[in-house]
Amino acid sequence: MAGAALDLAWESSSMTALGPYAPPLDDAKLRARMRWRGLGTYIWAFMPLLTCGFGAPIAFATALARRRDNLTITALVVHSVLMLSGCIAIGANEYPAPEWAEAVFTVTVGITSVVSTVHLLMIRSAVWSPPAGPQVPVARLSSMEVVDRARKLRDQARRTAQADPMLAKRLGIGRPDQPRQFDDGGLVDLNHAPLHVLMSLPGVTERSARQIQDWVERSGPFSSLGEVMLVIEISPTFEHHLREYCVFIP
Repeated sequence: MAGAALDLAWESSSMTALGPYAPPLDDAKLRARMRWRGLGTYIWAFMPLLTCGFGAPIAFATALARRRDNLTITALVVHSVLMLSGCIAIGANEYPAPEWAEAVFTVTVGITSVVSTVHLLMIRSAVWSPPAGPQVPVARLSSMEVVDRARKLRDQARRTAQADPMLAKRLGIGRPDQPRQFDDGGLVDLNHAPLHVLMSLPGVTERSARQIQDWVERSGPFSSLGEVMLVIEISPTFEHHLREYCVFIP
């Protein structure tokens, strides 16, 4: 029986187009994170200017690590050679250095500071843009095909739950509030789903959702929709819709 349930679960999951559930990020935290990230990229771009050119090789090496590009490699080599030439011109002579050495050092530092900063600002967005995720092929289905596919997924998930309730719990059948990869076609487990999920069902108000939770806590799990309709205040007009989306896992 467990083997049959696993086969059903595998067949259903192979039809799944959804990826793992990820809880939504807080908008305020996300915006704050993006602002700090943007500020950091500007500090990176202005590093040569802030360090009188000495930070240019570090900045371009960082860019090269994130985005391999021939122009970035050329800029790294050129600015490194310029800074090295200026330092050698100063260091190779005793103090005080001759005017020509000071001129060479000043020119190389100035060129590296300004030109590399401009270059880094131009490539900033390309270097620090988030990597593109894998392209997932998405099937283009008509509305009727989508409805039929969801119905088949619900039927398969129900059979899995009947054959092996423990496996159904591990797969998260009827629990859209949990992280999962298994697509059950939109089922809701009336015995375990939280309040907001119960309220997403047609005809289930906050009052009736609380009644469902209270009944399960006091008297144990429901076994059928008929039992629910007898004891919970839900209009009979919604019975057909609820029968389509409810599952009862003990």
